Amino acid sequence: MQTGSPEILLVEDDSNDVAVALRALRRSALEGRVRILRDGAEVVDFLLGGAVLGDMPPPALPKVIVLDLKMPRMDGKSVLKALRADERTRHVPIVVVSWSDHEDDVRDCYQLGANSFVVKRSDPLHPGEYLVDTVRYWLERNEVAR
Repeated sequence: MQTGSPEILLVEDDSNDVAVALRALRRSALEGRVRILRDGAEVVDFLLGGAVLGDMPPPALPKVIVLDLKMPRMDGKSVLKALRADERTRHVPIVVVSWSDHEDDVRDCYQLGANSFVVKRSDPLHPGEYLVDTVRYWLERNEVAR
């Protein structure tokens, strides 16, 4: 797991989901490109906190944020609002991942600026593969404006 400036920020509070994600990313040689943050407040503080306070320069922005929807302290929708409201993070791709497939959750996330909404899947033969596929798309296939 990376501790410097990661390409992937995985924001997930469930330790089981984190373990599955890390195993899947390790199998795909992506583990060294990810940083795990445990809730929404942590990601907002990581990307905006010190820079907002003038304490330090902001970290290099990730290529993608994989954001759990339901978390304590600050949920995914609140994170979307905060990151989309700031000029520095407005363009960073954010993929919301959730066990929820409720139409309201999906619609709300897109209205708040999510780039994608992925429903978590439990696949005993390929655990976490949905996450690897999602991350690979944003790292390897998506074109960004230069």
